[in-house]
Amino acid sequence: MKTITIDHKNDLHLIASCPAVAALGFFDGVHLGHQKVIQTAKKLADKKGLKTAVISFFPHPKEIIGKTGERVHYLLPPAEKAKKFSRLGVDYFYLIRFTPEFARLEPKEFVSKYLIPLQIKHAVAGCDFTYGRKGKGSLDTMEEDSGYSITITKVENVERNDEKISSTLIRNKIQLGLMEELPDYLGEFYETKGKMIRTEGKDELILDRYYMIPPEGCYDVAIGNGKEWFDGRVLVTAQKKIYWLGPSIPSAWWIFRVKVKWISRSIRFISDIAERLEKNLVSMQG
Repeated sequence: MKTITIDHKNDLHLIASCPAVAALGFFDGVHLGHQKVIQTAKKLADKKGLKTAVISFFPHPKEIIGKTGERVHYLLPPAEKAKKFSRLGVDYFYLIRFTPEFARLEPKEFVSKYLIPLQIKHAVAGCDFTYGRKGKGSLDTMEEDSGYSITITKVENVERNDEKISSTLIRNKIQLGLMEELPDYLGEFYETKGKMIRTEGKDELILDRYYMIPPEGCYDVAIGNGKEWFDGRVLVTAQKKIYWLGPSIPSAWWIFRVKVKWISRSIRFISDIAERLEKNLVSMQG
């Protein structure tokens, strides 16, 4: 898969592209609803003999045009989304920088300046996808906005447990510490990446940017270094620090980047574990 970053200064006519069916959306978390959109685009592209593309945006529009001043909590950084797109069979990932200039585009301008130069022949998105200034464009207007050069497919919502799967729903569940419920919506456990370091005699996990950390508590997790996985437990403090509680793993892991699969929250022994942590009774051994 080829990833191409685009901003309003690019001449898209100079970008190497192929006629494609495009899945459109922000796709934070690449949950089962997003996967349905991308899989639909892939099937249509194969049927039409076209390439499969994903067109997404970063940062989140709320960071640029939001009025609440609230920080956006991301589920995944763009590079990890790209890996998931590749596994779904996507050929091109066009990542558009969401800027104030981009936000001011009228719906027809977005189509004429982005979709048409990228040779998008068919667009696929969820029911709530909008585009253009103030979100005035939708799949219902895209065919007309493109001069009927682009056809569209609208994908219905995916539900689990009588809930519409959405990135907002998943963020809310993480904020409540309901990690064991996430496979129903993501198709897998929530996974983050970072590094393991020793600080003040404690083994601390520091996550990369653009991941969420669940609330204070004790969690069962699996950590991996690309070669092997260990089941264990971490403590998340009120300050959002993450400490590895054991079992002991080789000290060589300090030099590796690690993946963390969040399995479930454990409400047992939290006070006891926190007290042990303060006394530095849990440590990594070589």
